[in-house]
Amino acid sequence: MSKKCLVVYASEAGSTQEVAEKIGQVLTDRGLTVEVHPVNQVRNLKGYDAVVLGTAIRMFKPLGKMMSFANRHKNELAKLPTAAFTVGLAMKDAATKGTADAEKCAAPFLALLNNRKSTALFAGKLDLNTLSPLFRMMMSNMTKSDPSSIGDFRDWNAIQAWAGTLPESLGLTA
Repeated sequence: MSKKCLVVYASEAGSTQEVAEKIGQVLTDRGLTVEVHPVNQVRNLKGYDAVVLGTAIRMFKPLGKMMSFANRHKNELAKLPTAAFTVGLAMKDAATKGTADAEKCAAPFLALLNNRKSTALFAGKLDLNTLSPLFRMMMSNMTKSDPSSIGDFRDWNAIQAWAGTLPESLGLTA
């Protein structure tokens, strides 16, 4: 019988959702039974052998809905092998500036996961057309001084490679 893994995500503009779906596909391709859901659709973690949690980083913080989810399910998560990923623009310049900024942004989220077996910090995507009107206005003003912040900075090869390590790190291999 196939092991069952939940990939649960918090996304505001769709970038983190797309990463979660890619991770789910890789895990499915590795023979696992996988469900991918946004945090607001998950009521409990019963029946899963492992959980992968992912959140967007917005305004230098993990999304509140993922923080609430992790707090609400902390006892269940403590009993399940977990992996965590974040998606945000803080990783955009990781090759030149390192990962300290992204690690600082992710720290409150990661601190909630006591049984975490694997972590990844991925660069995100900024598409002004996918943002709420208020956030679009804020980001438009910010990106005027740095238009290089607009674009898709996700490294799909890195995302796929990390997802490929999860069955082993989460103890889901036969």
